[in-house]
Amino acid sequence: MAQSRRRIGAESRRAAVNGVAAYLADEDVDVYNITDAAVREDSLALALNLTALAATAITALAAATGRTPMEVLRPMDEPHVRDLRR
Repeated sequence: MAQSRRRIGAESRRAAVNGVAAYLADEDVDVYNITDAAVREDSLALALNLTALAATAITALAAATGRTPMEVLRPMDEPHVRDLRR
């Protein structure tokens, strides 16, 4: 049972990473297919993995720029920054 949960957790993390990679590459079809499949399998795990992935990225950006994670995150809440694809 525990091994099965670990496998599902690893698959969910992989789906989250693949979905973000497809989004960054602007591959709309891949983003839809990856996230649709992940949500059907375990939407809570996908949401948690996406949150963890974002937190890891924010922490890395903060470390690279000499800021705190909150200093990096705060400007991302501004309306002109929300849609990064414009």
